[in-house]
Amino acid sequence: MALRQELMPPHLCETKVARLANLAAQIDGADQDQTRDQLAQFNREAMTDLTSLDFPGIDEAQDHDTWVRQILMGPYERRLKDISQPEMIEMARRVMDADIPEHATCFWLQMLALNIPDARISDLFIWPGEYFGDGDDARELIPEQVIETALKNDF
Repeated sequence: MALRQELMPPHLCETKVARLANLAAQIDGADQDQTRDQLAQFNREAMTDLTSLDFPGIDEAQDHDTWVRQILMGPYERRLKDISQPEMIEMARRVMDADIPEHATCFWLQMLALNIPDARISDLFIWPGEYFGDGDDARELIPEQVIETALKNDF
């Protein structure tokens, strides 16, 4: 199913992503006093207000390129009044697709979190055993089950 533009990750300028990823790598874990200029430049270009404390350890969890893409996509993640259940199911399908880039997966997961009243929707994808309280994290739900379950439970 095709998703409308509001439900798609934005197209990002690859040159800007590369430049910001380079700055993030310089800032990440470095002495705050030595990276003030890089931090100011990053915030100007990314239109953010991050501190050096937002950067340490990025490379342990993900690479700087992916982290920068998530930062740049943040303003596009929002609640929509007219989102349909089939659109939510398609976003869930994309979250579960291992071939989708991590930054796009994170975008759709955040869009679902913003548009479904169940604050624990991410557990349905990552730790279903935690969600259901039975410890069975090996359980594999299909996208329809994820959305139907989340829509039933408004925590």
